[in-house]
Amino acid sequence: MLLFGAFAVSRFLGRGKAPAAPDPAGTETVVVDTGPVSVLIKETGVVCPRQSVAVKSKVSGKVREVLVEEGDLVREGQLLAVVDPDAQASLTLSQQRLDLRRLKVELDQKERAWKRQAQLSKEGLVSAQLAEEAERDYRVAQNLFLQARTALNLLETEANQKLTADEGLSDAEPGGVTDYRILAPLSGVVSSVKVKPGEMATSGTTGFSQEGALLMEISDQRQLEVVVNVNEIDVPKLKPGMPAKVRLAAAPGTPIDAIVDRVAVAPLVEAGSTPDAGKVVVFPVSLRLPQRPAELRQGMSASVDITREERLTVVRIPVLAFTEKDGKSFVRIGGTVDSKVPADREVTLGLKGDRFVEVTAGLKVGDVILSRYPQDDGKKGTGGGR
Repeated sequence: MLLFGAFAVSRFLGRGKAPAAPDPAGTETVVVDTGPVSVLIKETGVVCPRQSVAVKSKVSGKVREVLVEEGDLVREGQLLAVVDPDAQASLTLSQQRLDLRRLKVELDQKERAWKRQAQLSKEGLVSAQLAEEAERDYRVAQNLFLQARTALNLLETEANQKLTADEGLSDAEPGGVTDYRILAPLSGVVSSVKVKPGEMATSGTTGFSQEGALLMEISDQRQLEVVVNVNEIDVPKLKPGMPAKVRLAAAPGTPIDAIVDRVAVAPLVEAGSTPDAGKVVVFPVSLRLPQRPAELRQGMSASVDITREERLTVVRIPVLAFTEKDGKSFVRIGGTVDSKVPADREVTLGLKGDRFVEVTAGLKVGDVILSRYPQDDGKKGTGGGR
């Protein structure tokens, strides 16, 4: 009777109370081991040529010929296209040639006058002052001529025309620009062609323009790199020489070793954009690939992991295996899930990586802990925070 009464009382007191459900997230264990702990900066980037040149027309006119196609290999100095300049560009060059011819005539006259005055002064027929003034007039005319010839030669160089020399200043009618020859500025591959024969190449102004109209782009495919735009918060943490891993979208399973080559000193600014405090500021970072894979192509997208800091062989635990309470770090010893009798152990942490955290005291290799600190007693684990 006493046993039956005790059993009945216990059933009555426990009526309506469900058994405690185990914490699924806190039952998996992990063995403390050694290995690398890495802090990564993860970004996406694009494969770009290290050197790329925009080929432009500095004169306005009609495109007569385009002699290359996208993908063609070209060598430096090779003829790419021919533009028929507009009247203003031709007139500009013709006028400068006329001006140079006029200055050459004046220079010859000043030279003859100086030599004559110098001879008369030597014979005592005129004063030395007149000879000196004649020489000064000659030197001024010589400087004006040389300046004009330099300006003309620069204009002829821009138009890929034969340079005018002293012997070329004949009595023949000076011509203008009959054709503007576009030459390759470097050896490489034609990555894009923007114009077709018969279309107008507008330089933005009449005559010659330093801005120029974009005709095509040539890139040196021998040196390809991966460029990523890194948030301004992470940029101060980067420096050339840091290792990285690159995974191409075309071959995601094969990581490629890379090295940070250059970190931009100025942020990326879109053309025509204005400063905006609400915009995310990013800096271009270039990564060099010591071994270039065969499948690498300009324009490919890639995911990039830059190793900001790494410790290779340290005692480590998963980032979700610890929590922080009152400024201290704790792990839950494996096999104990009863939150009323917590088997916590205080640990001292070192480097906090993306997947693992370094443990400098409190655990040793071989200890078993819960892989994720349980959310017991209404407290949420904070593991993994950097």
